[in-house]
Amino acid sequence: MHIIRHIALLSIFVLLFQQGCTTVTKESQPAPQMSPELRLQVTSLLEDEDYATAAMIVETYAMESESPFREQLLLEAVEYWLRAGEQERSLALVKLIQPSETDLDFNLKLRMLRTELAVLQGDIDQALDLMQPEPGPDAPLALRQHYHRNMAEIFRLSGNLLESARELDVLDLLMEEDPDQRLVIQELLVQTLTTMTDTALTLLQPQPPSTLIGWMELAKVIKSQTADPEELSSSLAEWRQRFPDHPAMQTLMAGLLELQGLSPDDHIAVMLPRSGPYAKVAAAVRDGLMAAWYQQPPQYRPKLQFYDSSELQSTLSIYQQAILNGAQMIVGPLNKDSVKMISNLELLDIPVLALNQVEDEFYETNPNLFQFGLAPEDEAEQVAERAWLEGHRTALILTPQGNWGDRLANSFRNRWLTLGGEIMESQTYLPKENDFSVPIRMLLNINESEARIRSLTRLMGQRVEAEPRTRQDADFIFLAARPQKARQIRPQLKFFRAGNLPILSTSHIYSGIEQAELDRDLGKISFVDTPWLLEDNHGGALSRKSLERFMPGVKGRYARLYAMGIDSYNLLSQLQAMQQQPGRLYNGKSGTIYLDAQNRMHRLLAWADMEKGKASIIGYAPRIEMPHNTQTFNDMNSIDELGIDVETGSSEAVEAELPPVSDHDLSEPAGRR
Repeated sequence: MHIIRHIALLSIFVLLFQQGCTTVTKESQPAPQMSPELRLQVTSLLEDEDYATAAMIVETYAMESESPFREQLLLEAVEYWLRAGEQERSLALVKLIQPSETDLDFNLKLRMLRTELAVLQGDIDQALDLMQPEPGPDAPLALRQHYHRNMAEIFRLSGNLLESARELDVLDLLMEEDPDQRLVIQELLVQTLTTMTDTALTLLQPQPPSTLIGWMELAKVIKSQTADPEELSSSLAEWRQRFPDHPAMQTLMAGLLELQGLSPDDHIAVMLPRSGPYAKVAAAVRDGLMAAWYQQPPQYRPKLQFYDSSELQSTLSIYQQAILNGAQMIVGPLNKDSVKMISNLELLDIPVLALNQVEDEFYETNPNLFQFGLAPEDEAEQVAERAWLEGHRTALILTPQGNWGDRLANSFRNRWLTLGGEIMESQTYLPKENDFSVPIRMLLNINESEARIRSLTRLMGQRVEAEPRTRQDADFIFLAARPQKARQIRPQLKFFRAGNLPILSTSHIYSGIEQAELDRDLGKISFVDTPWLLEDNHGGALSRKSLERFMPGVKGRYARLYAMGIDSYNLLSQLQAMQQQPGRLYNGKSGTIYLDAQNRMHRLLAWADMEKGKASIIGYAPRIEMPHNTQTFNDMNSIDELGIDVETGSSEAVEAELPPVSDHDLSEPAGRR
């Protein structure tokens, strides 16, 4: 299988990269000696999206041609192989192409394609080198568009969202003659900026008269996440008054209003357990969902009806009862086996947003079943991608024994090897132990170094004074651990002289609670996590800081589940658009969310550094590609699999200060009325 089979970059970059190739091809002159009949055949194949066959025909003809037509045709074939997802073939062909001594446009086009290949391989430094110098104003319009597309993607992958937005802003002004593509670019520009915090959008604005100022202010309006259509319409009108000449298209503005929230005519059923092992998890999800519901003005709130799904055998009867009661959408169930039962139904009458995911091998995509969960596999993959883009190539893996550790290790390993990385050593530790010296010594090859010293001692017949050496062939360590164990493992790694080796991890190393004295033992660790946990300074009615007064649990170990609950409610109004527009993003509390071909939700997470006991957000975890066929998600049999530690105690929210809910059909869990 090819390293990256499908050229599908984050969000609408899928379309941009493809359009980049297509646009250049449209303006390129075909090789004169290709017959009109053959050229017509290639054109027909491109219209049918049979890029591989078109590439094969052009490549074959190129091999029989003389320079300079040979190079022109080879470059054209590279474009089509890229469109077909055949990266290895594209790489092989591009190596055969020599720059022209006279045709500067040909050289620029060759540079753009080499850049795309470098980006797909995750080699951002090489991609930046290839992009220099910038084409001048006399270069063909299509090539200048191609340049800024590439630059926007390079900056996105490197985590520099502001510079990515700058490039999209320039690209937008170059797309005046193509309103459809311009709308796509403007949507991506807004999505890029809304991922940034309000503070960054205010402090990092350029000097007037840059159009980027208007885009950044528009992003702040959208991020206010007002659920009142009238209020949003008024805010957008005020924005337009401030920026009357801004290039934001009216179609874009209208689209922002169309996607706003649910209506009072909607009837939502919520299937969550009130008892059993998932009860506390469900309570946090439910409170997050209710917080999002209360955020809508009363006159716009949909009807909610809760159903107790504690008993597995009641799953299908609850589903049928919800429909009979008039439900138009369902949130839940939460239990993995319940989701399986729903997925096995041949026909789903209404959309179901399940709060868990089922395995590929048992599941055939149902257009009305959407699967949303906090999958640890997504996190491990994004750690691998971040490490690759930071220039690391050799990894060590240290994970706990057991199903959870195996899942993280396998997900990281598969993604890392797919990207082209190398794993030098992998070890597991016993989570119940406190001394991890044995697996750490084996991970760092200290045991082999000691064995060599002992062997040399025996050979020489006298004691050899030598210090065991730590391996020098690894770039970083992928560590999977809960907070308490991570605090113990990090000092032991330092003791064995691996203190300077970068450590990358998942959200599980961070409790979500600021505990500087305890977390100081972690040293510096980089990890992915839910953005909502790391943006305490970010305001808004649904921020952790705002909700803490009503729901103290948002500052505890269930915080990520509150974010999931908020998103599960807000996603309901986005499902149709996300399904109809592949790659469309939703900037949620639990991450930037997109839908794959099997209706599974994936989250792009925040990237953070833990340093001196304090976690701080430094950017966002990129995706080098979006998965076409997603990995298998193993069964989630316990609360532990959600990435939280199970302890005795209540996670119930304090709802006394929330508005009453008796005027809606809400059946609240016992003890919470």
